[in-house]
Amino acid sequence: MSSAELTEAQLRELFDLRDLVDELIEEGLVKRWSVSEMLGALLPRIGEQLAATAAWVETYGEDLNLRAFLWGQDAGKPPSIPDKADVWARTSEEKRERVAIATGEHVVIAQHLDVAGEWFGRAGLVCAPGAEANRLQEALNAVCEVLDNYLFSIKAMREKHLVMMRLGNALRHRVLGEGVKQAVEVLADAIPVHKLVLVYRAEEGTGKTLHIQLYEGKELKVDTLSNEDESFSTLQMLGRDYLAGDSPDFLKELGVADAQEEVLINGITKSVVVGKVVVTATHGTFNTYDRELLAAFAGFIRQRIVDFSKEWRSLAYSFRPADVARLLQTEDYERRYLAPREEVVAILYVDIAGFTRLSETKLKTPARVAELVETWSRDAVELVWTHGGVFDKMVGDCIIALFGPPFYDENEGERLARAIECARDVRAMTNLLAERKMFDHLKEEGVHVSTGVNLAPLFVGQFGPNSNFTGFSSGMNNTARLQGCAGKDEILVMADALKKLPDNAGFEFGDERSAPVKNVAEPLRFRTLVK
Repeated sequence: MSSAELTEAQLRELFDLRDLVDELIEEGLVKRWSVSEMLGALLPRIGEQLAATAAWVETYGEDLNLRAFLWGQDAGKPPSIPDKADVWARTSEEKRERVAIATGEHVVIAQHLDVAGEWFGRAGLVCAPGAEANRLQEALNAVCEVLDNYLFSIKAMREKHLVMMRLGNALRHRVLGEGVKQAVEVLADAIPVHKLVLVYRAEEGTGKTLHIQLYEGKELKVDTLSNEDESFSTLQMLGRDYLAGDSPDFLKELGVADAQEEVLINGITKSVVVGKVVVTATHGTFNTYDRELLAAFAGFIRQRIVDFSKEWRSLAYSFRPADVARLLQTEDYERRYLAPREEVVAILYVDIAGFTRLSETKLKTPARVAELVETWSRDAVELVWTHGGVFDKMVGDCIIALFGPPFYDENEGERLARAIECARDVRAMTNLLAERKMFDHLKEEGVHVSTGVNLAPLFVGQFGPNSNFTGFSSGMNNTARLQGCAGKDEILVMADALKKLPDNAGFEFGDERSAPVKNVAEPLRFRTLVK
């Protein structure tokens, strides 16, 4: 029966029924009823309005599982659905029929629920024999038209919530790169992602720690974190300018156009841009649903990058950026690389020669003393990292560095060679300090260092309440004593350690010497680096 064939009274009945359902849904939305509560209120009212003995809706609940919601006139027992197998088959996703079954015992009316062609359940009525099937079909269809939109919105909200949960779970992965990869896969399954760019920095204003990832769909095409290729240096420079808002060429370099951009903000009170997510759609533009998921993705990424940055900064106190990146790409890096263990490690102690006298006679003011120590130690630690070492700590004006940790990729002799090369470069850097304009007052006397190098077993790893990376052993203590024996610009290396040095290391040493030191039974035996 078409609407044109309905009487005025029947049309009025349909309008009243639609209004009833619409008003109950509005009330439920205001009161935030669950699907069960909503249908628990609707089905009795619909059943009474249409003189039905039972009514049902089978649809997706908040858990996105199909559930049947039933109402029966007899409150004492659950209602049964006559000819249920036939009704369920004919209203299935495959058949989608409108059902009317009239017998001498009952009339059953049913149809599927549908929005924009998507099947998501069925609804039906059971009435007394003799009930007018055509009228009931029109009435049920009117109810379903109102109900469809409500149920579909519930399903859509739940699906979005589940996608957001999967995004959050993916980004809990200890390795940021793997977490982002999994999150992009979740996002690409939910919305039409063509290209996605993630650019972020682990430390503010530092080009070295700028990371860029480019995905095409789910496939990772560019990853500067896992690849130290120098060819990325130009891209990273453009990325740094892009974060500052100064480079239109960054996205062009990656072949990205017509993108929606999300800015990641570090914290609430400190508005520092730590990165950006840029996404393009496979066709057209993103709809509201897509953009809501993109916003959620950006929010999760933002928090994960903030956490990553904290972890990066903690490790960057001791380790060079390349080693920090390698550590953070290993899920259990603390156990594998940083947990205390015994290893043979090359040790470097280097301090500014005659620092006390220099401070009193040349530097004189605390500000000048601090300026020298700050400049020298910064450049010395950079050289430690250049040679693959680990910055242990600074004691007064003395830098302590370890060579070998955290990966122990080289043999013992190679570790010692890197420590000696570093000592030589720190000495050269120190000797040139007085040529800098800020240290004109030191030109006459110059700046020099005293250095001790050793190769010894250490119990090395993270220790203490702050998980500082350091080492302990008598060999460590003797290196400090050896450094104390060194004169101006002398680099002393323990004689026993030199036995491990490769034949092709290219160093020259003076004759073996010895020196007695406090609290050690045997004198220290060492040689001076000549070349």
